[in-house]
Amino acid sequence: MASLVMLSPAPMIERPGNEVILDVKFVEGMKLHSQLWPGPVRCVMWRGATHIDQPMRYSVAQLGFDLVPLDAGARVPDLLLDEAALVYVTADDMKHLDLPEAMTGRLGRVVYTVEEPLGGRIAKAMAASPSIRRRLGASWWSLKNEGPLRQALRRADGIHFDGYPAAEAYRRVNPQHLRYLDNRMRAPMIARAGEQSDRAARLHQGEPLRLAWFGQVDALSGVEDLIPLAFLLRQRGLAFRLELFGTGPLEGRLRDGIGAMGLSDVMSLQPPPPFDPVMVPHLRREADLYLCPRRLSGPQSTYVEALGCGLPIVGYANRQWKRMQAESQAGWLVRKGSVAGMARTITRLDADRVAVIEASRRAVDFARANAFEQVFAKRMNNLRDIAGLE
Repeated sequence: MASLVMLSPAPMIERPGNEVILDVKFVEGMKLHSQLWPGPVRCVMWRGATHIDQPMRYSVAQLGFDLVPLDAGARVPDLLLDEAALVYVTADDMKHLDLPEAMTGRLGRVVYTVEEPLGGRIAKAMAASPSIRRRLGASWWSLKNEGPLRQALRRADGIHFDGYPAAEAYRRVNPQHLRYLDNRMRAPMIARAGEQSDRAARLHQGEPLRLAWFGQVDALSGVEDLIPLAFLLRQRGLAFRLELFGTGPLEGRLRDGIGAMGLSDVMSLQPPPPFDPVMVPHLRREADLYLCPRRLSGPQSTYVEALGCGLPIVGYANRQWKRMQAESQAGWLVRKGSVAGMARTITRLDADRVAVIEASRRAVDFARANAFEQVFAKRMNNLRDIAGLE
């Protein structure tokens, strides 16, 4: 039977008794691949991981897909490539750019996924480390591999782009491409009509704006900009509440900043509760706007997830949000790094509640069109077409 071989960079920890520890969301995604692919699904993973974000122990026999564990750095076995109808693999880590050549003479096809263009990889490297040597090293590595990456993408049978920047950078390299917006919002999780009506009624009544943010509390997120933002909003006399949900290396610094600026009465930072059953319903019922101070342009599932909760976005005009805002009309653009510009936009919206209500409706429509089920089915249909399968 025609097999789908996936080369995954996800972490895996092997345990005695033929058990493994894997990320819960990864396993759920793999089970969907198995359901929508007309044949065996085999996932190649490499040993060496020590940390997993949402760990769960599984019996290998009960995973629902074939797990092929390899030692760190080991090559993919030729037998797997011989039997594959399609090999699906990320190109961002540059570890498998030789696959189009390796599949020459074999019946199987190769499809890459790409999240970051060259500029995005360099910007991310520059923002991720305070060390000049590491920044320069990571930038040089990206520049050195750009030529081999483009050659591999050109020779592949297809490319899947997560987000707008990668699609803009590489779509001309290969005519067989698909752009999607990866996210965790399933259709039943999207804001209900009653919740939208309740939010609209509250906004019409002039209640204080409820602002929200969720994500990783690190330097790449730009979340530290929300402290001076809250300070400016309070100076302007705006009645509001800002809830932050996240953990990460800057968590302590963020808490200290909230306290030092005397913002504890209007601003809070909490660990993120379980996404599906707790945080999404909370945001649907207890927030009005999502703030996105992210300068980098890489794909972020939080955009669609916030929109799906009925929250229009006030965000920095990075390339990802700029394109999504133009398509969805479900939010507002602010010049990157302009905390004052974000404060002015929020103040203006506080006086124009109808604009928030209308953008909330468009947010839900856009999220529904890009719900997880829709995105996943579109990707799998495209893979089957490329592989020539019914």
